[in-house]
Amino acid sequence: MIDEHDARRLRCRRLGHEVAFRYCRTQEGDTVCPLVLDCWWEVFDVAGFLREHLEPEAFGTLARRGFRPKVASLLDLIEQARRSAETAPDADAPDGPRTS
Repeated sequence: MIDEHDARRLRCRRLGHEVAFRYCRTQEGDTVCPLVLDCWWEVFDVAGFLREHLEPEAFGTLARRGFRPKVASLLDLIEQARRSAETAPDADAPDGPRTS
């Protein structure tokens, strides 16, 4: 039964509050949350459940996404900001001669 775990609840890292598994399974549409395997694996066999209920291609895509630790995401954001700062015009540079 596809909805057998829908009432289970836990805190969502993305939204910052408690959600039911139903939301993670559907995101109020037809899309499974990309973090569902990482969030729910300690609660029940979410991989087995999704493997049973999703098309093989959809489950494979979900499983291949994997989990990126928060630190890796933060390091990527820092690197992007650094590159952006290097290519941006210098805000402290004078625009021309000052007349006072």
